Amino acid sequence: MLSEQHQATEAVHCIQCGASNAVNVKFCSNCGYRQEDTAIDETAHNWQLLKQAALFYGVYIVVCALSSFVDYFKTVGWFLVVEIIGAGTAVLFFTYNWNDYKKQLRWPSFSWQKLAAYGSIAMASNLLIHYISSWINIIIFSRDYYYYSIFAGMPGAAYLIIFFTAITPALFEELGFRGYLLQSLLNIADTGQAVFISAFLFGIIHLNFVSLFWLIPFALFLGYVRVKENTIWYGVFFHFCFNLTACLFELL
Repeated sequence: MLSEQHQATEAVHCIQCGASNAVNVKFCSNCGYRQEDTAIDETAHNWQLLKQAALFYGVYIVVCALSSFVDYFKTVGWFLVVEIIGAGTAVLFFTYNWNDYKKQLRWPSFSWQKLAAYGSIAMASNLLIHYISSWINIIIFSRDYYYYSIFAGMPGAAYLIIFFTAITPALFEELGFRGYLLQSLLNIADTGQAVFISAFLFGIIHLNFVSLFWLIPFALFLGYVRVKENTIWYGVFFHFCFNLTACLFELL
């Protein structure tokens, strides 16, 4: 009797989509893929997660490389295409693993005090990074660098800068990198390894190696917050406040 109860509470992962299923089910409850009669090999499941994560990252880095290094793609139109592809990729991979990852969209420990603390840390850290980055850019490139000069002179440029600098990256980068990618790595590696690997990959994806000195610590902190709070929303708010502060430096 005890063994039957224990078996009923166990869960195995679908070899096709990675969703949790009861032991010995014939078909996955998430994707409908036919399952083996025995428990699914965890190694195969981990390999499936790695392949998915590699595909996710591959799409991101190819699109970012094209928009960063190919002049043809350095237009407002292609910028919007890149933003849509990035957001769509994050949503697609997160929702594909919906049953296992949806819990990150909950906010069980909401606190105004925490929100204020994370927002204050974000703005203060951006203030420091802004002056350090400006100094480095002037030393290396003999000029400061403005990230969203592409919108200069356009109607509603200030709103566009805030939307595409503060809002969309905060939401979709957190969904993709701390919601999907970090969670996938947490299913495979220990917490420290998963947080560090996801932070390193997040830093590289920006293809701005001068900025790695702050991008990786930034992502490490976001990974820590995601694991500690068991939700992506504090990270989304932190990311938003950080980027909003950067917007204000460009607009003021």
